[in-house]
Amino acid sequence: MTRVTSRLTNQGVFRSGARRAGAGVRDPLILCYHAVSSTWPVPLATSEHALELHLSLLKQKGFVGLTFSDAERRRLAGTLPERSVVVTFDDGFLSTLRAKPLLDEVGFCATVFVVTEFVDLGKPLSWDGLRAGIDGRTDHAHELEPLGWDHLGALAESGWEVGSHTVTHPNLLHVDSERLERELRESRAVITRRVGACDTIAYPFGKADRRVADAAVDAGYVAGCTLDPVYRIDERYLRPR
Repeated sequence: MTRVTSRLTNQGVFRSGARRAGAGVRDPLILCYHAVSSTWPVPLATSEHALELHLSLLKQKGFVGLTFSDAERRRLAGTLPERSVVVTFDDGFLSTLRAKPLLDEVGFCATVFVVTEFVDLGKPLSWDGLRAGIDGRTDHAHELEPLGWDHLGALAESGWEVGSHTVTHPNLLHVDSERLERELRESRAVITRRVGACDTIAYPFGKADRRVADAAVDAGYVAGCTLDPVYRIDERYLRPR
């Protein structure tokens, strides 16, 4: 999974924005975070201090914060700011709420991609590779708590975007067409019903191919994003982060 910390140096952010602007293409800088925790020692967690440094640097360099769907619409309209950043949070960890005051401080919004089965049931997040971050230790078990619909409704009312991370978080490259359609359509439908809209998707494990992207188009999404750090394919249903 993409690690933001190592790439968000002062020089790196500046060069990224300048390179794109200089080339005449105002692509947003799309960042991906997961859990926000200063005490959970796993790669998925970013500390509050590190996140605050990232956001402060971006603000200092003149970046404007957008949601993922707003950035896509402004791409199409040709109205993207010279430097824009899309801050995203995958999975829907309850600890995402710790990021809210930090984003408020710099005037940025964000997009959170949630796995709807866990939001519905309120059960700890659990899929291949995730529970390894607990290793049987009960002192970190709370880190797997999901956001609830009340939390997501409040975030949406404050200007955040709630997007889909599917119903159950499978690797979409390995599911059949029927399940692929269900994972994309059902998650979008329930989020739309509960918070008013669901226009974008982040593919579980950051993995998608042309078949998955086409299914996202058919399901009615405005855009989708992967965890591919390289711009091999840059189109709105396979946006790298």
